[in-house]
Amino acid sequence: MQILTKRFGVLIGFAVMLALVVANGLVLRRQLASQIENQRSVVHTRQVMLELAETESILKDAETGQRGFLYTGDPNYLGPYQSATGQIAGHLDALRQLTADNPRQQVRVAALRELVQKKLAELGETISLAQAGDQDGAKAIVRSDAGLFLMDDIRRTIAEMRSEEDSLDVARSATYRQSIRTTILCIYLASSIAALGLILLAYYILHEMELRKRHAYQLLEREEWFRVTLTSLGDAVIATDKAGRVNYLNPLAEQLIGTSTREASGRLIEEVFPIFNEETHAPVANPVGKVLEEGRVVGLANHTVLRNSSGALIPIEDSAAPIRDAKGNIIGVVLVFRDATLERRWQESLRESEKLRSAARMSATVAHEINNPLEAVVNLIYLAKTAPEIPAGAVEHLELAEQELERVSHITRQTLGFYRESKVPERIDVEALVEYVLKLYSGKLSSKNIAIERDFGPCQPVRGLQGELKQAISNLVSNAADAVEANGKIRLTLACVEPADGEFVQVLIEDNGPGVAPEHVDRIFEPFFTTKKDVGTGLGLWVTKEIIDRHRGSIEVHPQNGNGNGLGGAAFDVLLPCEVAEEEPVARA
Repeated sequence: MQILTKRFGVLIGFAVMLALVVANGLVLRRQLASQIENQRSVVHTRQVMLELAETESILKDAETGQRGFLYTGDPNYLGPYQSATGQIAGHLDALRQLTADNPRQQVRVAALRELVQKKLAELGETISLAQAGDQDGAKAIVRSDAGLFLMDDIRRTIAEMRSEEDSLDVARSATYRQSIRTTILCIYLASSIAALGLILLAYYILHEMELRKRHAYQLLEREEWFRVTLTSLGDAVIATDKAGRVNYLNPLAEQLIGTSTREASGRLIEEVFPIFNEETHAPVANPVGKVLEEGRVVGLANHTVLRNSSGALIPIEDSAAPIRDAKGNIIGVVLVFRDATLERRWQESLRESEKLRSAARMSATVAHEINNPLEAVVNLIYLAKTAPEIPAGAVEHLELAEQELERVSHITRQTLGFYRESKVPERIDVEALVEYVLKLYSGKLSSKNIAIERDFGPCQPVRGLQGELKQAISNLVSNAADAVEANGKIRLTLACVEPADGEFVQVLIEDNGPGVAPEHVDRIFEPFFTTKKDVGTGLGLWVTKEIIDRHRGSIEVHPQNGNGNGLGGAAFDVLLPCEVAEEEPVARA
């Protein structure tokens, strides 16, 4: 209502100003016409007075020429007279035309014409007598003063006409000056109205510009506030119009979809936001259409994935809500969604953790039950080996059986180590530990004729749980032995390194097997993930990483040729801190 009132007021103001300007223009035009007419009247009067002066001057010249001829007899004096007789009629006609609008002057012009003719006749008569030799007769006419009386009458008539014209000139000049003043006043008035209108218009424009600037700044502040709010949200946001066409994506939505707002603007939501069932990969109905149809908040079904511009499938959870105007009409839809990948991984981790706890309990139970008969078998082998009547060949076989039983016993102790607390950390010679593991797996290595290359440099001892570190190195050596073919090669390197955060012992285990595929590198340390068909449990490397992490170390895998070792297979790089302080017990998972 206020906007309509302001617009109506502006229109009324402009209409009044326009009317004033038009009226002033008409008055000004009329005044200019009157001024021009008054100017013409003044000029007309001046022309009449000029013609009267010319007529009088011509008659004087004619009379002067007549007298000069009479006194001298020289015909040259007759020039003014002859010129006057040729010009006087034109001037009298001009006077008659110029005074056609004045009856009194017309009477005087007729009288003046008669007197002029008489005067010229008198002058002509005297000149004729003088030319005929009758000087006395000519002089007698001159002495009769008839010509003088005619000139007096002519001068009086001209004076009367001049007086009349002077009066007219005074009146007309006054009227002309008044018209000039009125015209100037109209011009000033028009200029004042125009200036006032321009001032009011400039004030209004500046006022409106200030209001618009203020409103624009407020809108900009609001827009910036909404932009920062939408940008700062931890969820992705897409806004569409009432036709389901995209008009806004916040940065997180652009990142997840892989499309900018400029590229997505104007496109249908189904093109920008394609969603599918996570398990069947069948297309899922977009919630925007349902919101536009039902006018309520709609959420996505479980197990929904988004296919971004690069073709990757991202698990998402979202909801869509209608955008309404002040009248409650739906003008668009806002779609809010988030990447549920971490949540899915967390749920998967919980499931895997439960599986691990169940596996640990079962493994501990099995290991405990196996360990008792193993001790009995070891004791029996010892008794059999020490019997005096046992053959030498049988003793050799019993010793091999004893070694294999030691391996089985080691495995049961490792399994129990998953579920029981370990002992207090101790000082460990890494080279001796590696040699022990190699001796433990000597049978497996010999059966495949695997060559072992040692590159042991001097290094400091480490502090930790010897059983767990043996288990970690055993897992790595066992995996390397499983990876290489017969007549393969495994290289073990020991060295002391000093990265930025302290001194470490490096244990590098390399092989010439097929290596680790690049797509498996990120998952190689996940529980229950294995690339061994039918033989792997997927727990070895996960346990190894857990042990290394508890000892404040790190483990890194290099896939095929990734470390430049020349063997062509995988390499596992383990770093263990040297001489961990006694008062800092190794953390348990």
